[in-house]
Amino acid sequence: MSDPAPEAPRLDLSFVRRGGRTVIDRRLFAWPFVLTRSFHTDSARPDLLSVILQTGSGAVHGEDRLTQRFVLGVGAAVSITTQGATSVHRAEPGVRAMEQVLLHVTAGASLDYRPEPRILFPQAALCQVLEMDCAADAAALVTDAFTMHDPDGQGRLFRELDSTLIVRRPGAEPLLIDRMQLRDPAIALFKGHRAFGSALLMLPERLDHAALRLRLADALARIDQLYAAASLLPHSAGVGVR
Repeated sequence: MSDPAPEAPRLDLSFVRRGGRTVIDRRLFAWPFVLTRSFHTDSARPDLLSVILQTGSGAVHGEDRLTQRFVLGVGAAVSITTQGATSVHRAEPGVRAMEQVLLHVTAGASLDYRPEPRILFPQAALCQVLEMDCAADAAALVTDAFTMHDPDGQGRLFRELDSTLIVRRPGAEPLLIDRMQLRDPAIALFKGHRAFGSALLMLPERLDHAALRLRLADALARIDQLYAAASLLPHSAGVGVR
């Protein structure tokens, strides 16, 4: 299946640090994205700016071509989430929705990027690509999750999910490429589970990543009915959880 080239970003935000706080210095958005005010609400992190992304459509449709870009300047601290879980509706045969997210986390910056899960409806088809440039002394937490839902209760599944994560140091070759591709999956593939997610935690190299991985693995093991694992990322970049 050939896909058209990504369009210019329909949501384009840039953040800078001023006077001990993070503020937005570029704020461009077009349908379906909506952005209202942002907040400084964390008393432990007065520099942290919280942003809640919204969409006018409230869903992803088969013909959508969505590109988002977020740029964090030196020392900026940003938390980004969405208004709620996003429904991905059916796509016509031979068509799939496209979504690209570009994250640039520069020196000393910290990003918490945690969109709510995608809800894949029967015959949904989604191709999503997330690319992140993260400086060696920056920190970033990036999560991705999906679940499945058939409103008729017949157990029908989505048609396709093609997900790619690419992580780089600025100006360097990728240090991590993670790819998942599911096409016409059978229900047996999911072994009774209905929700799936991953988390990527990029950390400055001076921190003890191995000790953090062990703490995460122990915490995950204590959660009932959860099948999960934590592993070290290549080149001492951080920790990944799936």
